[in-house]
Amino acid sequence: MPEDIVLEILKRIQSDMAAVKSDMSNVKQHIAELTIGQNVLVQEGRMIRAALNDLGKTRVSAGEVEAMHTDINELVHRVTKIEAALWPPS
Repeated sequence: MPEDIVLEILKRIQSDMAAVKSDMSNVKQHIAELTIGQNVLVQEGRMIRAALNDLGKTRVSAGEVEAMHTDINELVHRVTKIEAALWPPS
């Protein structure tokens, strides 16, 4: 009789551990996706920084300035989304 209770408890623990393992697998995949996204954002940030440095060397049209604003706003938006995914509000 007590063995049955212990066996039942062990089965529940095993089931809970399987659920945790599944959840961790999902978390690992999500983190990997965010890491790839972060690397792309870092590269885009470097390209924007280089373009801004080039502004002092050349004449820039209003359309080019508008395109840079659009690119920078998109970069900020994507960084914000990644930060929200990594550190959700409590």
